[in-house]
Amino acid sequence: MAKQKYAHYILQQPPVSKYKRKDNGPALDQILMMNGESVKGSFHVNCAWVYPGPNPGVYEAHVHPHDEMLGFIGTNPDDTSDLGATAELWIGDEKYIMTKSFLAFLPKGLVHCPLTVTNVKRPILHFDIQITKGKPEFTWVKDLPVKKTPKTK
Repeated sequence: MAKQKYAHYILQQPPVSKYKRKDNGPALDQILMMNGESVKGSFHVNCAWVYPGPNPGVYEAHVHPHDEMLGFIGTNPDDTSDLGATAELWIGDEKYIMTKSFLAFLPKGLVHCPLTVTNVKRPILHFDIQITKGKPEFTWVKDLPVKKTPKTK
């Protein structure tokens, strides 16, 4: 069979995950990930399962120089809106608690997280999409410069 000219745009092989689970870290199982490093010209898409476990961990506060979409989709076949867990997501200085499947749009420059997912009763499909060429960029909040306030007389 002749080589197909667009086959390089299709990714079926799971990546070798660079993310190692710590003792109490997230119970994530990466399914597929594509970005400009794996497919030239692609934006970033990552898909993973979040499995039930004692402590799914915390993803710390950070910011991106590009937009991001987060998704957490429950797998209850009788009620797809049921997340089957509790997700706590900080956006800016506001805390959001979700127990339903959700999408969150995070514009570039908006500090988001920490993110914790607890009480996981059944697997959750998680994905993030970042509109950037190449590998996603981020800065941890702890690494941001401290804003100095002007001195008053």
